[in-house]
Amino acid sequence: MPNTPDAAAWTAPARLDLLAVGQLFLDVLYGPLPSAPVPGQEVFTPQVTLVPGGIANFALAATALGARSGVAAACGEGPIADLAASLLVADGVDTTHLRRDAQADLQLTTALSYDGERALVTGGTAPELPTVPASALAEAAAVAVHLDLDEMPWLEDTGGNVFADVGWDPTGRWDRAILRHLENCSAFLPNAAEAQAYTRTDNPWAAARALADLVPLVVVTCGDDGAIAVDSAHGTEVSVGTVDLGPVDPTGAGDTFGAALITLLGRQLALRDALEAACLAATARAAGVAGPARTPHLHDLASLAAVQGLACSAPLAELGSRVPDRSSLPG
Repeated sequence: MPNTPDAAAWTAPARLDLLAVGQLFLDVLYGPLPSAPVPGQEVFTPQVTLVPGGIANFALAATALGARSGVAAACGEGPIADLAASLLVADGVDTTHLRRDAQADLQLTTALSYDGERALVTGGTAPELPTVPASALAEAAAVAVHLDLDEMPWLEDTGGNVFADVGWDPTGRWDRAILRHLENCSAFLPNAAEAQAYTRTDNPWAAARALADLVPLVVVTCGDDGAIAVDSAHGTEVSVGTVDLGPVDPTGAGDTFGAALITLLGRQLALRDALEAACLAATARAAGVAGPARTPHLHDLASLAAVQGLACSAPLAELGSRVPDRSSLPG
């Protein structure tokens, strides 16, 4: 079984701190809207944001927090793909491992945010996920991946920490076969509904403890209730709450949480502090504290934690003192 993430933190030289592997989209984010649109109605909003989505959310959030990140995904060579790739480069994300296919373009997702949730419409054909070469995996100290029911043999080649999550299962089967991939992972980051569905349990703690038999670290996000973690290697359990930062667009918030957790554990923060800071980063992204679809930079996150009176503010500030200031908050 792989090491726990904190035991194998970023001590070995690596070109990237985090390689995000999975499906890439270009997201058009509208809102928050005053209400859901209805047939025959046109809704106007002053806020619309264009941003690479899907697995790119991990890389963008990690980069904002000071990590060197890259994306391994199928991208295509059409105008949508070109725009997504250029936006990634502009934000400092390494695109060396984007697979450009001349026969395809990128899927486009429209997200409509209202009532604290969002509705998604995705157009285009999903490209076949790339086989990640061992050379790419060897460049990264940590790997973020969305698990799939299909075979993922390249997971065996990962030399760093593998942080995995899953998506919603529209079939409702919640096939436990997907959990077989956890034998090659160091951490699993589902939300409460996903964790309970795969373990056939009725509460997040029961689900987390069941999953901890399969992977060293389980972290379950619980929406407004924060997050919980079970570190089976060290025999510890942690829970943290979250803060209310105002109206939200939750698109990408879960991936932001995962990226922040990976980044901060890799920078040697204690599990509880990293968990609390990751919740704050996700909430700040959802509330647009640093701008629509943006994750606050590390110094801003530390300042926000101090304002909220969170215990993680001191370790975040100490960590921020060791990296260049890339402040992003307005004013």
